[in-house]
Amino acid sequence: MEAIENATRLKARLLECSADPARPGWLRCTVQVQDSGPVDDRPSLVPAAVGDTLAVLVGPEDRAQLDAIKPGAGVVMQVRLRAPGVHTVVPGSVGAD
Repeated sequence: MEAIENATRLKARLLECSADPARPGWLRCTVQVQDSGPVDDRPSLVPAAVGDTLAVLVGPEDRAQLDAIKPGAGVVMQVRLRAPGVHTVVPGSVGAD
């Protein structure tokens, strides 16, 4: 099976973040989708409708940005579908909304 480069822009409400037990230095965050769309000309493979709750994995390079955003606050990010049900944040794409 060939990997397809993809990205989806999310505007969401941060629900919670915790350390990912399987990936040292990574966070597993839960967000509630407020808006979503494609990024540039890449396909959007993340099925994210308004009101959906998604778990996203955040790498160490974006941990400081997420640590500064409190649960309940707005967040924007780009996510990729890496495997069925596995969403990872595009490095450098996290910010407060």
